[in-house]
Amino acid sequence: MTNRTLRQLSAIGAVFVLMAIAWTAVAADIPVDAQGRPQWQERQWADFPVQIRVSGPTELRQLLSRVPLAGFSREDLRPDGVLSVRVTPAEAAALSAAGVSYVRLPDREKAGRQAAEQAWAQRFAAGETPVPLADKSDAAALDYYPTHAEIGTLLADLAAAYPAICRTFTWGQTVQGRELWGLVVSADVNNTTAEPEVRLSSTMHGNEVTGMILLVDLAHHLVQNYGQPGYADVTSLVDNTEIHIMPLHNPDGYVAGGRYNANGVDLNRNFPLPAGTHPVQEIENLGFMAYANAHHFVISQNGHGGALVVNYPWDYTYTRAPDDAAIIQLSLEYSSWNLPMFNGSFTDGITNGADWYPVNGSVQDWSYDQTDCIDVTIEVSNTKWPAASTLAGYWDDNRESLLHYIAAARYGVNGVVTDATSGLPLDATVTVTGNTMSVHTDPAHGDYYKLLATGTYELTFSADGYDPVTIADVTTTWGTPTVLDVQLSLSGSSVPAAGPGKLLLAARPNPFNPATRLTLNVPAAGSVAVGVYDLRGRLVRSLLVADLPAGETTLNWNGQADDGATAPSGVYFARAQTAQGAATVKLMLLK
Repeated sequence: MTNRTLRQLSAIGAVFVLMAIAWTAVAADIPVDAQGRPQWQERQWADFPVQIRVSGPTELRQLLSRVPLAGFSREDLRPDGVLSVRVTPAEAAALSAAGVSYVRLPDREKAGRQAAEQAWAQRFAAGETPVPLADKSDAAALDYYPTHAEIGTLLADLAAAYPAICRTFTWGQTVQGRELWGLVVSADVNNTTAEPEVRLSSTMHGNEVTGMILLVDLAHHLVQNYGQPGYADVTSLVDNTEIHIMPLHNPDGYVAGGRYNANGVDLNRNFPLPAGTHPVQEIENLGFMAYANAHHFVISQNGHGGALVVNYPWDYTYTRAPDDAAIIQLSLEYSSWNLPMFNGSFTDGITNGADWYPVNGSVQDWSYDQTDCIDVTIEVSNTKWPAASTLAGYWDDNRESLLHYIAAARYGVNGVVTDATSGLPLDATVTVTGNTMSVHTDPAHGDYYKLLATGTYELTFSADGYDPVTIADVTTTWGTPTVLDVQLSLSGSSVPAAGPGKLLLAARPNPFNPATRLTLNVPAAGSVAVGVYDLRGRLVRSLLVADLPAGETTLNWNGQADDGATAPSGVYFARAQTAQGAATVKLMLLK
């Protein structure tokens, strides 16, 4: 059963298809998990790879209008006009009928997937389980594909072996109920001090698997070499960065060996603003978005396969991003340390997304537009499912790229914004004159990070209830952080003024005991969600999910969690999310 067929089924029909897949797995003696889901499925191959030459995106669009190719994705197109795409026999016949010449290619993706299925079957038949990463030497990168369940075990083993610098987390479940696992690596693993948060994710497309392996290797490399002689770079990253590793965004697609999730949706065409096309996001993406909104990520990346290139925003428009110069430098931090990528078919191993081929609804556009986080797409392997024997070589190619990319979170200007009288951190906005993309401080610590290319800039710092401060002649050199701490003084009124077009969230009293009153000003009518989160980004209390008119709404939080338990003393965040954006206020519960 192909994913193309699944997309054409009704919702009820899709349920019966998934039930049939599970039954087929049982009949084929494929192991199932505790919920009866197969550990993997034998992918049925109804297509094959071909190569077609086109002059560029314009001719490609004309070709696709004449002969729609369901398997086409942007990574199939090289900048020299070579298109390598999977087609069905019917599509191949349609190409020939349209006078389009093609050459059939060796099917390396099929070979890699089938070898993985055979290896899984042999391991389970022999009762073998993966060796915990903590028991392997650092030089021993993964040379096999773990199942989804084994990925969870590998990450849990690392957290158990190195609890001082890493912890596991989940950011939701898939359509079929599989856990979305992650690992935080940091010397400050519970986010108690000011440091940049970096997000590394992979395999939104379930058949693009190399990045998933690289992130598991990265987690192993960081925790095992932290504090060891000869690994000052690793120690510095773990000491000064909070690294969130999310290896497998689409477990259902990985189990099935296909691009899409279990609803037949391309997860990297499923994000809303600035140019999303899906009114309802898939559950995997909703979990991803909630996790992103509960944190303060500075930079991020998502791993893909099918090409060797760093693809950077925007994807949806030819207009350059406000931070284009810095984003190019950030992209080069990855590509320049990966020689096959840097010397490949894309100049210097990087490309603007729309220049390559425009798409809507990508995670990198949503992330950059909505969360202050510069996100790029890393295409790490020309083959989407390469042979397991080549995985160690990919780790060698990408290890330094990953480390240098993480370090770049501090490049440009960074610092802490505080109240001039109390010294407490502020929820502030940092704007560069001439740049329409502001960034915001982490309300818990007041720290901000604005990536800037080498140059001289003017920055303005502002916060509700405070007089803004503008600082001119701030010089930066890419590769060397410029630290600029700022204190703001209270203006005549310490209460934020509600204004048209502005989403505001305030709390009084704050600190508080036993309750605080939240004042929410919504600029336009629409759906609003307000929740209270702890420092790990976990939802403590859902205060509101409703459609509201424009204007002011008052909510109360009495310090209780959703389950009725009393929340302990500490720092929390109230966050309001609307279609126009989000607002966050730090809460301090004292007992």
